[in-house]
Amino acid sequence: MNKMNISRRSLLKSATVLGSAGVLAGGAPLLAETPSGACEEEILGQGELRYRAVRHWGVLDRSRYPVKDCHGMTEDRNGRIVMLTNDTHNNLIAYNKQGKLLSAWETRYPAAHGLEIQDHQGEDLYWITDHDLQCVAVHRGDGTLVRRTGPDAVAAKYPNINQYHPTNCAFTSEGEFFISDGYGSSFVHHFDPQGKYIASFGGVGPAPENLNEPHAVWMDTRSGKPSLLVCDRGNETLKWFSFSGELLRSVPVPGARPSNVAQFPKLAGGRYEHYIAIASLNGMILILDAADRVVSVVGGEPAVYREGKLQPIEVYNDTFRHPHDVYVDAQGSLYVPQWWSNQTYPIKLELVKGK
Repeated sequence: MNKMNISRRSLLKSATVLGSAGVLAGGAPLLAETPSGACEEEILGQGELRYRAVRHWGVLDRSRYPVKDCHGMTEDRNGRIVMLTNDTHNNLIAYNKQGKLLSAWETRYPAAHGLEIQDHQGEDLYWITDHDLQCVAVHRGDGTLVRRTGPDAVAAKYPNINQYHPTNCAFTSEGEFFISDGYGSSFVHHFDPQGKYIASFGGVGPAPENLNEPHAVWMDTRSGKPSLLVCDRGNETLKWFSFSGELLRSVPVPGARPSNVAQFPKLAGGRYEHYIAIASLNGMILILDAADRVVSVVGGEPAVYREGKLQPIEVYNDTFRHPHDVYVDAQGSLYVPQWWSNQTYPIKLELVKGK
């Protein structure tokens, strides 16, 4: 049994225990029917970063473009919003920003889980992580396979390779890359540009540098000196590491289940350039400023700090079920694909103007 199954079964167990209330711990709706019109008028978040969902954005013909879990979302060089789903009718679905279908392709990844798009020498490369196939595959836009990093690449690290279930990847501008074993043994693995294994860090344990379900990794270049941000979901913590695996800093986000990261673009004269959005699986998006403080909880109660320490965050909304990833476009809109959410299509949320 891998950690992915433990994690998801624990959520199912929570559903049974809390079935009469219909919520996850913390108040997130758990596959309950949303009241008609509730999402349409709901304002989520606080301060200048408040949002309203665009109702029916991205909804498609289910007979032709079904989805199971909507796991990843980002933007390509042509401004298309690209979503990753684990439905092999079409693992990749591309929209315009109004939610119109532009293209759908790829059928090879039954447990497609992580998506990153790399601008490589003038073309987009699609990095797809599949936790059951135990691989990170790199494709061109036409579907041509460029490289596949499978379990053999890390076999020396595992007495039992069945304990390896990668969930996400991140890459440097020089071509090195990292793979998070989020549903396996909680390591992060480092590779050179040719795909040769270099080293690993993390793993389960009590030390600050250990990890418990490193669900996603993200290349943080905001300071000018790149580091690797790890969503340590099981420990409800964001952790930054050097490329050699040294823990640089930790930011606890109690009450959240951090699952993926997106950086804000240059909005309002660059004011939010160093802000990041964190998708939390239990029903919200956290927005952190450049000082690592939560300034808006999109889908929850306002963040409260006491003596500089963030208090447990409470989920409260009708819009989200289980956000799995988030992307922020040039207008500050959020795009949110969701896991285990009645096979719903992704959600777009637009900034609410004014205070």
